[in-house]
Parts: sequence; structure tokens; C-alpha cells
Amino acid sequence: MEKRTEVPEYRVRLPDHAIARLLGITLSDYQLLSHRPIEAYRDIHGKIVEFYIHVSSNNSPRLLDQLNMDRSNFVRFTPEKVYAQYV
Repeated sequence: MEKRTEVPEYRVRLPDHAIARLLGITLSDYQLLSHRPIEAYRDIHGKIVEFYIHVSSNNSPRLLDQLNMDRSNFVRFTPEKVYAQYV
């Protein structure tokens, strides 16, 4: 049986290099990126369904092209991808 570690939302404070890795960009590009903090989306039972970061459209087109964003400039991550940054 796989042990599942649930990290409370308030503890999800990743260092810059870990968020850059999640976004698939270099640390230097991440430091140039204008964005909101990483946030959790919870279902009606309080379980974290996904994490997301909202990225400003005022970033350079070169940088925006590197990100896997939806039409609303959100980059979404599964909880497993975020929790994996803690190991």
C-alpha cells in the first residue's frame, strides 16, 4: 500500500528553484516572471484537487511561450507534482 503524504495548504511554500522546475523554466527566467503566489484549489470536501499559479500577461512573449498556460493565464499542477518537490 502506498503511503500518501498530505501537505496542508499553509505549508506549501516552495523555494524559487522548485517553482521554476514545476513551471519548466530556468531559475533566472522565473525571477523575471510576474505572477501571483502558488495557490490550492479544494473540492467541496476540502481536499486539494490542484495547485495553480496565475501569470501576468505583461511578461515577455518569449517567457510566456515557455509556460503551459490555459487561456486565462493559469498554470495548473497536480498535488502529486507539488508534493514531489518536498522529497
